[in-house]
Amino acid sequence: MFAEERQQKIAELVAGTGRVSVTMLAERFRITTETVRRDLATLETTGTVRRVHGGAVAADRFSTTEESINERTVQRPDQKMRIAQAALALIPQAKSGSILLDAGS
Repeated sequence: MFAEERQQKIAELVAGTGRVSVTMLAERFRITTETVRRDLATLETTGTVRRVHGGAVAADRFSTTEESINERTVQRPDQKMRIAQAALALIPQAKSGSILLDAGS
């Protein structure tokens, strides 16, 4: 199979599944992982995929922006309340001790 044909098939796989791994592609096409990495690099230059550790994801599904803490704070309030209630049940009812909290939304 020519490189262009293989790259087209890789692009179709990424579009269909959202992500692929280097190992899976090497096994599927019976090529080396180095060849897969070169193919993914070529596809990344055309904007088809975005390379990530161990593989690639569809370029249109990848975002480098992160929502602000203010936006994340108001999302999923029901789930956050359930997590808080579950955590509260794990806290011993002793009169002394410490609880450490980390930043998050």
